[in-house]
Amino acid sequence: MSTQTIAVHLPDGAVREVPAGTTPLEIANSISPRLAAASVAARLTPVGAAVKQSAAADEHASEAAMYSAEDAAGPRLVDLATPLTADTRLELLTEKDPEAIKVLRHSAAHVLATAVLELFPETKLGHGPATDSGFFYDFHREKPFVPEDLARIDAKMAEVIARDEPFFHEFAPRDKSLEGFERDGDFMKTHFVTKFTAPGDQVSFYRNGKFVDFCRGPHVPSTGRVKAVKVTSLAGAYWLGDEKNPQLQRVYGTAFFSQKEMDAHFARLEEAAKRDHRLLGKQLDLFSIQEVAGPG
Repeated sequence: MSTQTIAVHLPDGAVREVPAGTTPLEIANSISPRLAAASVAARLTPVGAAVKQSAAADEHASEAAMYSAEDAAGPRLVDLATPLTADTRLELLTEKDPEAIKVLRHSAAHVLATAVLELFPETKLGHGPATDSGFFYDFHREKPFVPEDLARIDAKMAEVIARDEPFFHEFAPRDKSLEGFERDGDFMKTHFVTKFTAPGDQVSFYRNGKFVDFCRGPHVPSTGRVKAVKVTSLAGAYWLGDEKNPQLQRVYGTAFFSQKEMDAHFARLEEAAKRDHRLLGKQLDLFSIQEVAGPG
């Protein structure tokens, strides 16, 4: 029986005939092991489809990007381990690609959730998208997090990264997935599966170690690729924005491909804070409030 071959179109115009099931990582390795080591994810575009860039999304759109079925007719980001099954245009995303940092930060959100569940197993998970400045993850836990908890989470995340756990993409029947979430009281995951999948669908999950999350991906190859990550702040948020619903704890963080990049990021924030007009105005006595006259 002959093996089916597919045509993979590369950015330089070259076309490679490869067996169906070949992964972007295998193609990267065949080009250059250095390129494979530098690659983070891949962009697939069906041959003949128009190339379009993904726009920045609001929080609702980010939920859809994380959970909804992919548009098979347009460009899509995938893991390096994704089997290629049809003719496609392939672009390998390295750390220099603007979209690569979003993949990294979404993976960092999974590292955060892994750490939280290992430290506080009673916690229920919401969702954890990448943002323009980092990422966040929503958690439901009766006992509020305190600053000491955030320090413990940071340390546990470092352990998860050091374990270098591969991200595996898995699928499960929708009814079985809902049954498991409902049994465990994961009301937020139940909501997302119900909202973004249809009866009969296979539900997309990502696994690293013992941690499993409902997610479409893509992710970096392993937790070890999250080289620099830090929890930055904590805020409250009502579930679905309704004050009648349970209050969630939203943990914010940021991640970069190197410690040098992260140090530069925080240095910029520190410099910007020094130039905050609200602080400079008082320090330089550019404006003042007279107690006699009042705030007006």
